[in-house]
Amino acid sequence: MPQGRPTRDEPPCVLAVRVPVVLRDALDRSLDALETRVGLTASRHAIIRHAVRLWLATQQPAGRPTPPQRGHAP
Repeated sequence: MPQGRPTRDEPPCVLAVRVPVVLRDALDRSLDALETRVGLTASRHAIIRHAVRLWLATQQPAGRPTPPQRGHAP
């Protein structure tokens, strides 16, 4: 997985996301295991960016935007 900021034509933005310490620790353990198993180093940022990209790809069939989910009408 490439390290550092992504090099693309699109301008980047910064998203601050709060996660529980337990989730952060689990992510760090997973990254350590990946580095040990495969020999690749990846940052939290790179893994989160990749996970969001994959999640969005599964939510948008055929590249069409998915309409927002609506709650139940009163």
